[in-house]
Amino acid sequence: MNRTIIVALIAIIALIIGGFLYLNSQKELQQAGGHDVPAKGHQPVTQGQRSYEPEITSDTTNIKPNQPTKFSYKIKNDKGEILKNYEIAHEKIMHFIVVRKDLQNFLHLHPDYNESTGEFSVSITFPTDGSYRLFPDFTPTEDNPQKLPVTVFHDMTVGDISRYKAQPVVPDTQSKKTVGEYQITYNFPAEIMMRNEIDYSLVVEKSGQPVTDLQTYLGALGHSVILKEGTLDFIHTHAGETLEFSTTFPNKGVYKIFTQFKHKGKVITTDYVTLVN
Repeated sequence: MNRTIIVALIAIIALIIGGFLYLNSQKELQQAGGHDVPAKGHQPVTQGQRSYEPEITSDTTNIKPNQPTKFSYKIKNDKGEILKNYEIAHEKIMHFIVVRKDLQNFLHLHPDYNESTGEFSVSITFPTDGSYRLFPDFTPTEDNPQKLPVTVFHDMTVGDISRYKAQPVVPDTQSKKTVGEYQITYNFPAEIMMRNEIDYSLVVEKSGQPVTDLQTYLGALGHSVILKEGTLDFIHTHAGETLEFSTTFPNKGVYKIFTQFKHKGKVITTDYVTLVN
């Protein structure tokens, strides 16, 4: 066989194998109990056999802080169809995360759903002027045999942007945080390396005594939403029977971990900033 043909065949086979390995690497980003979604502008997010993006159906102009605002949207696939069939994931068909872009504010909401139109509506009270990112987090039923979750996003401005002063996101140096009556101790590995799975845990005390009667919240003992400073790459992971979590950070950088748990009927939100090497 001609040497040129042999070299060409080898190159084609190498490309096929490389593509296969790349696709598998993307699947491996799906965490057990969590998922990673890199923020890539406003391009639709591909998941399973389809890609998705939000279609905003409410007026997002002249939104003021500290006033309840109705925000409505539909999820549209790459065929232009409105998605109407969703899996229940952690007791809800839609989780909705709101964060100020400097990671200083965080809300975890659950929109109302109109089955006939496919429209979601949620009331948001933005606490300050500034730039925000909204993350609808869901699991499509259609064309998604592995039941993989999807997270899309929408950016918006609230109030007078000239009043917005982005705050630096600085890694925490102390392992203990106080939220109201609760003291939360974070346990992390001594060094966190990108692309290596790590385990971390929280120990909760109240008035100096261990809290041993945490309640299940949305089907788990705790939820962590992790966001990368700057790019706002999104990770959502869940605890099991204790406040122990596993995740993998895809890139180097500074990440803020927002964790929620429930005690005596109240949902507590705490946060921790860590450096990933």
